[in-house]
Formats: sequence, structure tokens, C-alpha cells
Amino acid sequence: MTDPFQSQTQIKPDYIIDVLIRGRWFLIVPLCISLTLGLGMTLTANKTYEAATMILVQPQRVPTSYIRSVVSSSIGERIGTISQQVLSRSNLEQIIEQFGLYENSSGIYQEEKIEALRKQIKVKIENSRGGSEAFSISFTGSEPERVMRIANTLASYFMDENLKVREAQAIGTSEFLDSELEKTQKRLEEKEQKLAAFRAKYLGGLPDELESNLRTLDRMQKEVTDKAMLLREVNNSISQLDSQISSMAATGGSGTGGDDFLSFELEESQEGEDSAVQAAQEKYDALLLRYTEKHPDVKKLKSIIEKLKQKLEATKEEEELPSAESEEDILPDMGMDPVAPLKAQRAQLVAEANNIQAEVSAMQEKMKIYAQRVEDTPKRELEIQSLTRDYGNIQDVYNSILDRKLEAELSVNMEKKQKGEQFRILDHARLPEKPISPNVKMMFLLSIAGGLGLGGGILFLKELLTFSVIRRDDQIDTLLGLPILASIPPLEKPNGRTKKKIEWVMFICCCSYSAVFLAFFAILNHKGLDRTMNFIKTTLNL
Repeated sequence: MTDPFQSQTQIKPDYIIDVLIRGRWFLIVPLCISLTLGLGMTLTANKTYEAATMILVQPQRVPTSYIRSVVSSSIGERIGTISQQVLSRSNLEQIIEQFGLYENSSGIYQEEKIEALRKQIKVKIENSRGGSEAFSISFTGSEPERVMRIANTLASYFMDENLKVREAQAIGTSEFLDSELEKTQKRLEEKEQKLAAFRAKYLGGLPDELESNLRTLDRMQKEVTDKAMLLREVNNSISQLDSQISSMAATGGSGTGGDDFLSFELEESQEGEDSAVQAAQEKYDALLLRYTEKHPDVKKLKSIIEKLKQKLEATKEEEELPSAESEEDILPDMGMDPVAPLKAQRAQLVAEANNIQAEVSAMQEKMKIYAQRVEDTPKRELEIQSLTRDYGNIQDVYNSILDRKLEAELSVNMEKKQKGEQFRILDHARLPEKPISPNVKMMFLLSIAGGLGLGGGILFLKELLTFSVIRRDDQIDTLLGLPILASIPPLEKPNGRTKKKIEWVMFICCCSYSAVFLAFFAILNHKGLDRTMNFIKTTLNL
């Protein structure tokens, strides 16, 4: 058998209205209580005020194309670093002592005060204004004037710390580059000394001297060849003298082949002095093609030519002279031994041959040195390339550090003259007029929601428990399926109308009470708690 009361599955609007009318007290009473409690909590709660300072991050005044700042961190990183410095223990202790915070809070340790003060400070990066970045510093507290002063003080701390941080970072960068530049300069000087020592050690055998060494080697080779030919001629002359000396020794010193120059002079003296001088000069020129001026034959012939010229000038009028007298005037005194001049000539030729041989030996030794230099040139080229490459790399690093050092010095000067990026206060902290806590609007909404929610919940439970109770005539026909034959109106009890009037009056009073509280909440939310309370106090005093 099914329950007839379960057949009603649809709740009609008239049913809801009937429920609200019957349960009006379950709604109005909790609402009045909730509004009363909410207003009381709003009026008695501790007031918290907030003051904020807006700071603009102003870009550097000198264009970055001229001077590049060494401070390259983002605004968020720098604000985080500055916040840690501003919110340090020493700064917070100074603020507590300066503004007399927590004087009435006995039994609180210093660490708890510092932690509480740190929670009251907030730093927030705001949206960029016209391409520039900005951030705000806010402070919350119970006294408006003190809150304003602390917020402005914190802003000044931030600006001072920003200047210190930027200048310290610029100076630190410059000092670091100074030390690195000094180290690199020492390494560069060491490489320069090694390169100079290498060039001094292998002077003459460096790669850039290869062409000069090759030309010198060729020239010396040619000189050695010429010296060798001259040495062969001198040796041939010595051999001829040896044969003449042997021939004269065999003939007892009367041979005619011992002195060609003497016979040449005699023959020329017979033909005439002019032709003799000319023939002697030709003979002299021919000997110079074979020998040097130091050769004995050349020297002897030269002296003969000079004497012939002197005699020609002295005896121009004479046409002939005795050959014996001519021989006595021209030829040097031979002495008693006719072989002595030949031996003297041979000794001179032997000395000249020894000198030539010594010169050839010396040149050959030098050629060995130059040949060794040419042979070692590829090895020296590899070594000097390695030294030059290391020197070039260190020099590039040195030049790079030097450029950065100059930029860092310019940046330091820019920061000291406050031409770099700076913090500029856009909005100073003002005296807060409206507390941020308690939140009147939130308390208003919570009071309404709490009262109506509590009353609605009680009314819902009541209706749920008494859902099967028949309260209207149409429920008999709908739920029980029985026709209504007659209906008896409710009987009025004594004083029933009076009770209803009193009940409605009380309900209207409760509604009025709720309306007053709602209006008061609205005024508090619009005018502010302090202004409203000051207005009420002023009105009561009047």
C-alpha cells in the first residue's frame, strides 16, 4: 500500500508563500539577532588602518647607447633584495624604537615584535604605468597617523637602500674588473717576456728572416766558389814559381826564364818609352783580371810602370838609354842571389793562399750556421705560432676586460651622480580615513546570510518534520482522495484578535529593527566607520 502523501512531488509557489508566512518568526528573529551581533562586533572590533606609498622605477637619464649600466637585474629581483635589507632585524628594531610600537604589549619578546611588524609590511609590484615599472609599500596598524608615518619611512628606506645597492654593485663590479685586469696584465707581460726571450734566443733563425738567410747563404756560396777559384790560381802561380826556382837552381842562376817582368821591361825599353808604358799598363790590366792588387807580380809591375812614367817625364829629350843602366834604374836591387825574388814571391803567394783558405773555412762554418737556421725554420715557426696565439688570446681578453672596466667606471660615476635608474615617489602615504578591518560590507553580508540561513534552516527542518500535516482543504482531496462535504471555519478564541494584533505589531517592530540595522550597516559601509561614529558622538554631545 503506497503512502498518499508521497504523491505530491511538486511544490507550488503558494505553498512556499504559506510556509514563509507561517514561519515568519523563524526568519525575522534570527535575522535580528544576527544583525545585532554583527553590528556589535563591527563596532567593538579592533580597527586596522592601511597606508601605502607608490614608488615609480625611473629609468636612467643617460641613454643606454652611451653608458650601459652594470646593474642588469630585473625590478623584481632588486625589490626582493632591497626588501630583505629593509626588513632586516636592525631596521625593524630601529622602526619599533623610533615610533614606540608595542609599548603596551608586555610579555612579548623582541623576536615576536619583529615578526609581527614584518607581517604588517607588504611590498607589491604594480602594473607598469606608461611603460615604467612601479611598486607599492603598505603598512597596516591601529593608529592612522602612525601608520602613515611608518609607510613614508619605509619608502625612504627603500629609496636609500636602492641607491646604496646600485652604487655598491657598480663599485663591486669595477673592483672585480680591476683585479681581473691586473691578473690578465701580468699574464700578458709574462707572455710578452717569453716571446721576447724566444726572439732573442733564436735571433737570425726566425720565420720572417728565412728569405734573408737564404739570400745570405747563396751569397756566401758564391763567395766560397770565387775564393776557391782564386785559391786554384794562387796555387798554380806557386807551382810556376816552384818550377822557375827549380830551373834556375839547375842552371846555376843564369836562366832567362826566371823573370818575365825583367825581359818585358828590356824589350819595351828598346822599342820606346811610350810604347813600354802602354804595354806595361796592358799587362797590368790583364793581371788584375786574374789576381788582386796584393799579388806580388801585380805590385811589381805597378812599381815598374810608375818608374817608367817618372823616367819618361825626366828624359823626354833622350831617345835611348843603355839597357844595363835602364835595368839598374828600374829593377830593384836583387842582391847576390838571383832566386831570392822568386822565393819572396812564393812566400807571399803561400801566405795569400793560407789567408784564402782560412777565409773559405770561416765562410763554410758560417754557411753551416745559416743552413741550420734554414733547416730549423719550420720548427721555430710552430713554436712562435703557439706563443703568438697564446699572446693574442690573452691580449683579446685584456682588451675586453679593459673595455668593460671603462664602462664600469662610467657607470660608477653615473650612479654617484644619481643619473642612473632611481626610485621616485608617485603617491606619498596619506592619513587613512577608512579602516580596512573590520570590513563593514563583509560583516553586513555575513550578518544577513547568517540570520536568514539560520532561520531558513530551522524552518526547513520544521516543515520537513511536519510535512504530513494537513493544513488546507485542497490537501484532503489531493492527498486522501476524499470529497469535502462541508467545512467548519476556525473558531475564534477569546482575545484572539488582540493576540494577532500584538503579534503583527511585534513582527513589524522586528522588521523595523532589522531595517534600521540594515540602514545603519549601509551608512557604515558608505561613510566609513570613523566618520559615522564621529557624527554620532557629535550629535549626542549636541
